[in-house]
Amino acid sequence: MGQRDNESAMLHACNAVDGTAKRLYPNIGTNAGFTKLLRDNYHILGPMIMPGIDLVETRFPITIRHPKAPGGTPDIADIIYGIHRCTHGHGAELPDGFELIEDVENGLAVTRIVIERGKIRLSDRTVFGLIAVAVICPKNIDQAVPEGYYLTLNGTTMYINEWWGRSHDFSSVSELVNMPSVKMDFGDWMNLIQDAVIK
Repeated sequence: MGQRDNESAMLHACNAVDGTAKRLYPNIGTNAGFTKLLRDNYHILGPMIMPGIDLVETRFPITIRHPKAPGGTPDIADIIYGIHRCTHGHGAELPDGFELIEDVENGLAVTRIVIERGKIRLSDRTVFGLIAVAVICPKNIDQAVPEGYYLTLNGTTMYINEWWGRSHDFSSVSELVNMPSVKMDFGDWMNLIQDAVIK
């Protein structure tokens, strides 16, 4: 991220989630493990990448192969896995309309998302959300990084070496700002996705 290479940063963040999922769920497949880890940690991922959005209930108008979310249409875990993790993991270019939005360097305290029919651009803060999921997972309590690396949320600095494995403490940071939890409804756009899945 410091070199403004968001796509490489996203690859490494996805690898951190992959590695953590394999430690937690050694007997299930990569897709199932990756998406399960994210879903189990929406209380961490949500405030970091889509504050105010109910990630548990929201489904997106994006076509993903074999979505794992209940109901058969993709949630944010399916999108991160199906678009970002798989594309980067296979050394391919992201499809048009899925590039990360540069929020980290813009100097504004906002996290943006752009949704069009069949496309979604996530904030580059997604990189830090994925890192937070890996760092705060209790299975990774034995890990370490060079001193000085940190994550921030709501003006709170969380030094990574002090936060390994502290998933139960995260709510004390995320609750500092009272955010709504809104289920997004994409109406007719979802019918197009369901038709594509049926075919």
